[in-house]
Amino acid sequence: MNTIALLPHGEHLLPGGRLDLVISRVCDIRMVTEAMANNHPFALGMIAKNSSPETVTNIPAIATAVSIVDFNALDGGLLEIVVEGTNKIVVSDLNLAYDNLLTATYEIYHHWPTILIDADNQILAEKLALLFESIPKISQRYQNPNYKDATWVCQRWLEILPIDIKHKQSLIHHPTADITISFLLQLLQDHYLINN
Repeated sequence: MNTIALLPHGEHLLPGGRLDLVISRVCDIRMVTEAMANNHPFALGMIAKNSSPETVTNIPAIATAVSIVDFNALDGGLLEIVVEGTNKIVVSDLNLAYDNLLTATYEIYHHWPTILIDADNQILAEKLALLFESIPKISQRYQNPNYKDATWVCQRWLEILPIDIKHKQSLIHHPTADITISFLLQLLQDHYLINN
């Protein structure tokens, strides 16, 4: 098994997604510096938005390995980075370093295969595009959004929807995005966002 640095975070990311992060803790700055110097990934682990990384003792099994695609030094010794999800991973054997940097052993988890958008799930892409247009901070991350791929669309929905982490983990545990497609269609219907 390989070892990877793990950043517990309330913003969730899946393969193909992008996220802006402000890095402030000394241990996390070390993690980013080493990742950039050695050109290797670190991982984001899902935690609830109101949780503090310093108090996290239980990380869900499936995390996302990320690569740094851009960075900027901020005032006060802070770092702003843009990361992109590359792979889902299964983490185990968490360890805490001397400076509170969390590391874990991991194995690569299966990728969801591409599922083309069709007439039955087109609404998911359309509603996501509308949502992104209304939130410039998110839309700016994606110069070439892949609205023709239902898998890509589903992963973006799972990143932004405020649903319980256990439910997200259950969905991404499946071998394909099919269950997530059904879940999202039902969710939109329940909230009257699909015209019957």
